[in-house]
Amino acid sequence: MVKKLCLLLCIAPAFICAQNRYDTPASSSYINTYVPMSHEELMLRAAAEVLREKQAKENFERYSQTAYNCLKKNQVGYFVSYAHAALATGYYNSQLYYNLGVSYFLLGKKGKGKKFLKKASRDGFYPANQVLLAIKKKQVLSNSQFIY
Repeated sequence: MVKKLCLLLCIAPAFICAQNRYDTPASSSYINTYVPMSHEELMLRAAAEVLREKQAKENFERYSQTAYNCLKKNQVGYFVSYAHAALATGYYNSQLYYNLGVSYFLLGKKGKGKKFLKKASRDGFYPANQVLLAIKKKQVLSNSQFIY
């Protein structure tokens, strides 16, 4: 009995140390260097974002106008290039998607054409549904389907 008690007294501190080791948080060398922005910095960032948005909208309108000018001259390849440049600004309209779809069909890229026509249709552009139906009926598309 005494041996068991002695053995228990010898082992108990090891268990207590092991248990206490996990009770204390680990030491860390993490140094917080966060400094909040001042009001002026916040206002400058907001003004820069507004300027970026304004420029993107202006670029969209400029590229769209150039694209439609090319389309009026029957330069479908240039229209596609300028239309994609307009879409790269982050802005879009359903008519642009529609005309891109028709352009791709005229250029022989039917998969891309359907993709853009479906986008226009999802946005509620009714003529896109008519062209998709014409494609389904295997009718030939022409430049007369463009909407300026």
